[in-house]
Amino acid sequence: MQSAGYKERMRAALEIERKFSMHKFELFAGLSRKDIAHIVAAGVIRSVDGGKLLFRKGDIGKEVFLILRGKIQLVDEYDTHRKVFAELGSGEFFGEMSMIEKSHIHSVHAVVKEPSHLLVLTEHMLNKVIDDTMPKQFLKNIIGVLYNRIYANKNMYMRARYNDSSRDVNWQG
Repeated sequence: MQSAGYKERMRAALEIERKFSMHKFELFAGLSRKDIAHIVAAGVIRSVDGGKLLFRKGDIGKEVFLILRGKIQLVDEYDTHRKVFAELGSGEFFGEMSMIEKSHIHSVHAVVKEPSHLLVLTEHMLNKVIDDTMPKQFLKNIIGVLYNRIYANKNMYMRARYNDSSRDVNWQG
């Protein structure tokens, strides 16, 4: 039998899922609203004003952030240069290396570009969800997004290395 506290958390999580149309997010493709609510219930919703810094390059990462609404910029700085590495919006996530690697050190700053609502999951929360009833489709979706990011990074590296910005560069062999 489920406790009253669990039922209330699930009701609140279902309401959050509806409010932000999370079933439309790539990360939740193929999941039921109940499965999504279970994941949401494991996290914390954080509202953040524009211009705020979520974390700095060099900080130890302990959280994964899913953008429910708003925009986040991932920014790298070196010497006197500042480069926006990515601008992420609703349905996208970042900080996932914290989930994979213990004591992960962030390689960029995360800056809130406009007022945002984030679902924040810590390693502890994720482990609890994974140990309980994590839908396999959710893990497949995470792997798919990570694959796409690795592919994009490989192409950026190859273009920079060979000074070719005209097209994607594919590995040979």
